[in-house]
Formats: sequence, structure tokens, C-alpha cells
Amino acid sequence: MNSVNKPVYPLIPPQEMIQFMLKYSFFHKQVTQIPDSIIVSQKIDFDVMTEAFNIEIERNDCLRLAFFKQNGKIMQYFRDPYRIGSVPVYNFKSDEEREKVLTADAQKPIKMLKGEIFRLKYFTTYDGRYGVYINIHHLVMDNAAVFAFFNDLFAVYDHLKNGKPMPKPLGSYEDRIKRELAYVEDKSNLEKEKAAYTEYITRNGEPLYLGVEGPKLLEAERKKKKDPSINAPSLFDPIHDKAELTKTTFSPELSEKFFAFCENNNVSPECLVQLALRMHLSKINNGHLDTYFICLCTRRRTLVEKRSGGTVTAPLPWRVHLEEDDTFMSALDKMADAQVWAFRHMDYPYLEYRDLQRELFNYSAAAGSSTMMFSWMPINEKSINGWEYEYVGYGLGRYIMVLYTFAMKDAHTGCLKISCLHRTKFVSVEDIKALQNGTKRALEIGLENPNISVKELLEKM
Repeated sequence: MNSVNKPVYPLIPPQEMIQFMLKYSFFHKQVTQIPDSIIVSQKIDFDVMTEAFNIEIERNDCLRLAFFKQNGKIMQYFRDPYRIGSVPVYNFKSDEEREKVLTADAQKPIKMLKGEIFRLKYFTTYDGRYGVYINIHHLVMDNAAVFAFFNDLFAVYDHLKNGKPMPKPLGSYEDRIKRELAYVEDKSNLEKEKAAYTEYITRNGEPLYLGVEGPKLLEAERKKKKDPSINAPSLFDPIHDKAELTKTTFSPELSEKFFAFCENNNVSPECLVQLALRMHLSKINNGHLDTYFICLCTRRRTLVEKRSGGTVTAPLPWRVHLEEDDTFMSALDKMADAQVWAFRHMDYPYLEYRDLQRELFNYSAAAGSSTMMFSWMPINEKSINGWEYEYVGYGLGRYIMVLYTFAMKDAHTGCLKISCLHRTKFVSVEDIKALQNGTKRALEIGLENPNISVKELLEKM
């Protein structure tokens, strides 16, 4: 495979994290891919869009990645530019038909070791709209890269079809890979960050798992192991990893208050929605106020990096220890402080942190103390290069994590949306609906009276 005479690279830490997930999903490889579509009202010339995609392959070097195994490890290199041929076009007669067909593709694994890194489809809808769907392997792109890809693709299309200026060049993923590898090869970087994370995670003692289902999962683990001191239950089941995607959209009134509060008080939407989520978890877990999430960080610091492809997003431990006499506002300050700390240490590989956690607290390979993985999706633009659009993601049907929660502002309605991908063996739809309703209630109370104490807020929920 290396006969192509190209530089060969190992996976970088964010990619290793993606590949690591497959260890805990023996039969369902689609958990490591991203299926998304963009739907627009304007007519798309699909032949021109295909030409735009071929230009995108030249511009966006992650689309030229190829993978192979060497001594049991996944390796990668960048191919020369290539061209795709015809792209299948679907004429959907209903939203249900579109959801069914594209979800089926979303749940079909991408065979990256056989040269497949994405699947592209075009479609029209029953109400006269046009769509572009891509299902891409997570080793090739993360969600931030997918959004950058769609933006660039439509800009290139506009150049070809409408004579608009060609967009600026994208950042090089190959250059980013080189920088990432140089960082981890310098062992002093890892030693420095390990010391910082050791102090961080032990500052308030071992974290306690606060389940979205309440304490029953932790209590069951303690009973099973006959050890009441266990604080982190086993959360992986590689065979029974069926997952559902449960969504909710908050009312226009509450959403308006939410985003106005953020703007007027210089509060990030991510911190605010997280605080409300954490209040619900404290409420149903005997009032414990030491909450621990794994939060996704895009790790794209510059404008060029924000316009680049590849997978560089990484999970960050985000632990917040509140007191009952904290006010809603002071709790938000603690959230922000925790966020700043995590961002300062974002380059420490998550798998190194995971090993550190096991070392410090003697966790089993399947144990975890974080309640959920959380991500704020910064999709605020009402248009992609002037194209009004609807972004639609599709359920994978399976997942590794117990719960992945992501929140975003609907670009068209302005409403806050919270979606939860959850393992049904551990977390039911009813549990998720309770989480979403509890989050709503915490926001209603806190936004109405930001000086309310955490203790009083929990009593009112």
C-alpha cells in the first residue's frame, strides 16, 4: 500500500479516539461515521454540483485520505486529486421516505480500509427543495469539518454556476497532522499536561457518576460488585449498543429569553444550557452538585483552522463543583472558569487522560464517571453563502456512549434545540424527555431570577 510513494502518518490523537470506539462496538462500525444533509429551496444543478465536489477534492485534502493497516495499526496518507463520477439522485415523495432512505444509508458502514471514505447522494423533496447528503467516515472529518465542507462546496458551486468569486483556500489537514504528531512526540508536553490533569481531577476527590436515569445504574453496579464505594459504573456493552435520537425544541418565548440573557450577561450558550442540564441531574441524584461531563472541543483556534477539514475535535473533561449557596449567576461563573481551564489544556490526548483516570481511581476498562458527552453546535448562520438551508442529521442506530447530548440554535426559528443520542439499554426515551423537561424548567427559573440560590432552584424544579 505504501508503494504510492507518499508520506505515511499514524493516526493523530483525535483520530485514535474515534478508532478506539470500535473496540466497544464489535458489530456496528457505523458508529464512526457522520451522515448529514443540507436542504435548500433554490434549484441545484446536480451536474454542476458534482463538478464542484471534484474541485472540493482538490481543495479539501482530507477528502484524499487513504487508510491501511501496518503491523496492526491504522496508517494514513494523502492521495493525489481524483474525480468522482455520477452521483445517485433520489426524488423523495415525503419527509418520511427521505428519513427512511438516508437513515438506512447512515447505518451502513463505510469500508475505509477498502478505499471508501464517504458516500454522496443528491435528492429532491416533495415540496420542491433540493438536497446534498454526505455520509463520511469520522477519521476523515469531524462535525466542524463537515460544516466547513458544506460552506466551501456551495461557494465553489456558486463560482461555477453563477460566476461568483472562488472562495479562499482551505487550511491543510496534512499540515495539522504534522503539528499534532510533533506535539505528542515531545514527551515533555504529555508530562506537563498529565501533572495538570492529575491536580484537576483529584482536587475534589473522585468524581461521582450522576446518571440521567438517577442513581439506579450506580446502585445496581454497587450491588453487583458488592462494593458500596464504587463511583463509576460499567457503561459499555459492545453487543447491545442500540441507540435512539430524541429531540426537543424549546418555545420561541423561552428561546428568546435564553439567547437575550447570554448576550446581555456575556454568557456563552454552551455554559448556560450545560448548567440547566446539570441542575436536572443534581435534582434526580440526591442533590449532588459535583457534575462531570465530557465536552467536545473543535480545537480550531484560527480562522484558517476553522475553514479546514479533518478530524481534530477532541473530548475534554469538564467538571463543575457547585455549592448550595451559589447563585444561578455565580454557578455560571464557575461553568465559565471550568470551560477556560479545559480550553487551556485541550491538546492533552483524551486516551492519555482516560488511562490517567484508570490509574488514579482503579477503573475497569468499561467504567466511566462522566454523565454524558456534550457539544454545543455553533450553527448560527441563516444561509450558506446566501443559500437559505435546513441542516438534517441522521441517526446511526447504534452508539458507544451512554448519552451524547448536543444543543444548537435553529438558524431559522431562533429556537433552542436539544438532541440526545442515547443507549436504550441504559437510558430510556422517558429518561431523556425528563432530562429535556428538567433542563427547560431550570432555565425558566434561573432566567427569571438569576440571583436565586442553587438550593432554592432545585427545590422549585
